[in-house]
Amino acid sequence: MASVVSEDGTAGAAATSQREPETKGERTRRRLLEIAIERFGERGYRATSVSEIARAAGLTQAAAYAYFPSKEALFDAAVDADASALISEAESRLAGTPVRQLVPMLLVLFLGGLDRHPLVRRVLSGQEPEALARLVDLPVLGRLTGDIADAVRTGQGRGEVRADLDADLFASGAETIVLSLLMSVSQVGSSTEARRQLGVLTIFDAVLRPPT
Repeated sequence: MASVVSEDGTAGAAATSQREPETKGERTRRRLLEIAIERFGERGYRATSVSEIARAAGLTQAAAYAYFPSKEALFDAAVDADASALISEAESRLAGTPVRQLVPMLLVLFLGGLDRHPLVRRVLSGQEPEALARLVDLPVLGRLTGDIADAVRTGQGRGEVRADLDADLFASGAETIVLSLLMSVSQVGSSTEARRQLGVLTIFDAVLRPPT
């Protein structure tokens, strides 16, 4: 689900077209990914086998390999799917958010959704270091960063955002800050989460607000 900038300069969720019914193969692949996200998220890459994921899906190990050629491929696809779902969930709830509050709201939604996405949380917490580079380079994250830049440009056109700000550089920096804070909370805990969220809101509002 792609995020778009609405006519009033806020970010919203684009309407999704009617999808064709899933085929049996698509349902099986989706089920394998759901179980892989759960098992890898709970126990990690090394402690989880393809055979146990296949059994939970009602398949043989050989049948599972028809969808994912290796354990690494299944793990990578599970990371991609769990992260994409977290981002899409956040995007779908951004309608009506003022542009100066857009990035802090994303952070709040991501933090609130981490418990429902155990594999993303595990990767962000540093327990799967090999997967971290894959997570931060996901195309869906790049799309979200582009959407933030578009929202800033729309806000500039409406006089809601300072005109001298480079929208693309801002969006790239915002992505870095959000990822860093997500990793910090995942690794250290959320004891100062409220204070950090308020700080992020204050900083981004100050950066984007036009001079008076």
